[in-house]
Amino acid sequence: MIVCVCNRLNEQRIGAAICGGADCADDVYARCGVRKNCGRCQETIEGLLEQNRGALAQAAE
Repeated sequence: MIVCVCNRLNEQRIGAAICGGADCADDVYARCGVRKNCGRCQETIEGLLEQNRGALAQAAE
């Protein structure tokens, strides 16, 4: 699914950035080689980051 229309970022690219160590939306943009434009996708990216944090916390238990 396309998450960021401005930069054509899909969930797969965002997931790769998160797995690569991104810990905030700005890190995701940077790791994908883009800049935030309109900002509509930021909430979705932050949700994906939070899901990842939750999965890591569960795995650590």
